[in-house]
Amino acid sequence: MKPKFAIGDIVAVEGYNNRIFYVDERRKVEASDKHFVSKYVEYDLTDAINGEWIEADEEDMRLVCREEASEDFLWNYDMSNYPEPTSTAFRYTEINYVKEEAVKMAKETARAASAQEVAKRKRETDGLLDEYNDYMRLYETFGDAEYKTKADAVMTKLRREAGE
Repeated sequence: MKPKFAIGDIVAVEGYNNRIFYVDERRKVEASDKHFVSKYVEYDLTDAINGEWIEADEEDMRLVCREEASEDFLWNYDMSNYPEPTSTAFRYTEINYVKEEAVKMAKETARAASAQEVAKRKRETDGLLDEYNDYMRLYETFGDAEYKTKADAVMTKLRREAGE
């Protein structure tokens, strides 16, 4: 009897609509009575969003995401309409806090990177404008067509950069 799900996989469970769970633990169970022997796998699961703990049988579970991709899956998971827990069972509420903090840090990092990119582009544009103005002053002062050609090349580059 080979288990279908690995520790760390994300699964959906029948009866827990629109909720996802981490596989925390699994047990191979062999039960017998006077007339019958049954073998099955039982799983301990933790709600990936609110931390509620449940047990489930393998037949009631469906794979959502393998453990290797679970971090990326949860990072992009939409929690806006996530159902409330169904019981008052023990919960790891810090899971939500940690995810919210990670999302906030990612947004701040993205904003900072974006601001750095804007500042870098501004410096590049300012440098090209300075270069254009220098060539135009040289052209106006000396009347050399080479300076006008270089100024035009810089303006073409500025237009190309602005068009991107």
